[in-house]
Amino acid sequence: MQAQDLTKQQKEDLKFKVHMFTHNDEELQTLWYEDRMDEMMLQGKLREQYQLIVKYHVFKMKQLDEIANSHTGPEMQSKLKARVNLLNEDVKDILNKAQFEIHKNSWEAIVRGVTLRKGWATN
Repeated sequence: MQAQDLTKQQKEDLKFKVHMFTHNDEELQTLWYEDRMDEMMLQGKLREQYQLIVKYHVFKMKQLDEIANSHTGPEMQSKLKARVNLLNEDVKDILNKAQFEIHKNSWEAIVRGVTLRKGWATN
């Protein structure tokens, strides 16, 4: 399949390709996210502030695994999306429009990847 044969969504998925991160490949996850921050051109204190916000929300997302067995896939997907919405609200004021778009596209790809890996319904 050639690049011109790809749909717009497929091109976006390739641009924001997400590996199915597990606990064993956190280094790969870190490198992937460093690349996203470079693409957003985040530097200095802004980069540090952004990282702190993201790490806080990622920690909260990891806590969702602890309750996964007592909830359905769609419920867990909803909880994950709610957490990403909180993350988006927290970073919206510190990023410019272009940076926020990269951030949102990256997290949409992450949510798609997690949803596929976990076998949750994709609404």
